[in-house]
Amino acid sequence: MDITTRNFFRLLRAGAFGKQEKVEPMSACKWRKTMQLAIVHGVEMETYQGIEVLSDQFFIQRIPADIRTEWANKAYATDGRVASKRPELNKHMQKKMDDLQTKGDAASTEYAVMEQLVFLANALLTDMGWVKQLLELGEVLRERSNGVNREQLETLIKQLGMIRMVRLESALLVELMGMQVEELPFFTDPSKIQVQTFASAIPHGQEQLRFSQGKDIFVHTSNVSAVLWNARRSARFFRFDPLGSVTNLISSFTNSLTNIEE
Repeated sequence: MDITTRNFFRLLRAGAFGKQEKVEPMSACKWRKTMQLAIVHGVEMETYQGIEVLSDQFFIQRIPADIRTEWANKAYATDGRVASKRPELNKHMQKKMDDLQTKGDAASTEYAVMEQLVFLANALLTDMGWVKQLLELGEVLRERSNGVNREQLETLIKQLGMIRMVRLESALLVELMGMQVEELPFFTDPSKIQVQTFASAIPHGQEQLRFSQGKDIFVHTSNVSAVLWNARRSARFFRFDPLGSVTNLISSFTNSLTNIEE
């Protein structure tokens, strides 16, 4: 994890949970990259609040005024936006949600937590806004974990086949959101998960895989590297959710085919 990513998560933890951590010194260029990370992941407000929480620190005070002003403008421009839409799930993940709705009370705390676990799993597999989803899961746990029936929640996790994926999510909550294992109302052993392996990909959003059709009868991809990138990412999560990884890769190919002109 590079310095911009480390400082990004320090600001995020400070803004969302009030964590007091020392930021590392960075150049103006790197501070701008950190701001861009916040924008890409939709956490402009939370990271800017982190700047305000840590405002007494020398290196926070050294953030160039133009970057800080731009950051504030983007943060407050999104402050009043409508709550994020329900994530669009592929068929595999949607089936998990459908199963979840038939197995319990949709108004229960266990359902609320399990729903966020499913949304985060989907975001990790697709690399679409997973930092925001991780933050939202952390916020739900901070607010409602005391009211969770652990046995009921763990039963849901097992029924949905998400034991290994939830272990990964637990590790991300502990390592990146600064939560304590004791705060997590589900089984976890984050020490065995190499979080850095996943965090190293944070600065990059998913390259969209596009197919097109020329004058001939063959279908072409406009980005060969995107094909390999999607395959590698799916392989990375295979041990946590084998079926989800495969169906996500197939889904990305299927969705990209809609770009072909009829």
